[in-house]
Amino acid sequence: MAKKSAISGEYIITVEDSGSITVHRVYDNTIGALREIAEKVGFEYDEKWNTRTFGSKLVDFLNEE
Repeated sequence: MAKKSAISGEYIITVEDSGSITVHRVYDNTIGALREIAEKVGFEYDEKWNTRTFGSKLVDFLNEE
């Protein structure tokens, strides 16, 4: 659970119950975010994939590592 959180632009800052801080980035363009992640981790993708296919395959790839 989170004690509190705030949104600033594309970032969500959360203070956890333990006192630790987490920051998440929210993307307006999901397919663009998936492409960015894929390029960083060396995942080859098909430009024709839709968001659901791309996301599912990328999650599988990341979980295999």
